[in-house]
Amino acid sequence: MLHLYDRASFARALTLDLDTNLHRLLAERIGALTEDLIDYTEYLVVQRGDTEADIIRHIGLSPLIEPMDGIRFGEPGFLPHWDYLAAHDRWFEFIFTFGSAFAYIVLVQRTDDDDDPLQQLCLSFSLISEA
Repeated sequence: MLHLYDRASFARALTLDLDTNLHRLLAERIGALTEDLIDYTEYLVVQRGDTEADIIRHIGLSPLIEPMDGIRFGEPGFLPHWDYLAAHDRWFEFIFTFGSAFAYIVLVQRTDDDDDPLQQLCLSFSLISEA
């Protein structure tokens, strides 16, 4: 798991030997941040082997649990609670916003694990993106 939370971690991430698609996506997203938003945006890269508990430990929430009612994905009444979810070539991209400026962008590596609830959720709700 890669957690980017400030300018230094953004810059360092772009020097790492990352999956080509992930590097391009991060470079585009970080490059698009305005000076007003760069200090209020965090990125979390979820890779094969990372768990829901890891996600919660880093950002305090799970895409799989609707935060107001505690309903899990797959249970009756579950509703999407993110602002955006897109499928890119080998990555899914969630955006969770809070207030007028703060956001978590969660990038989830696409795997072929059909039993993984996070992969099922992403496939069920994501928009198709050209990026």
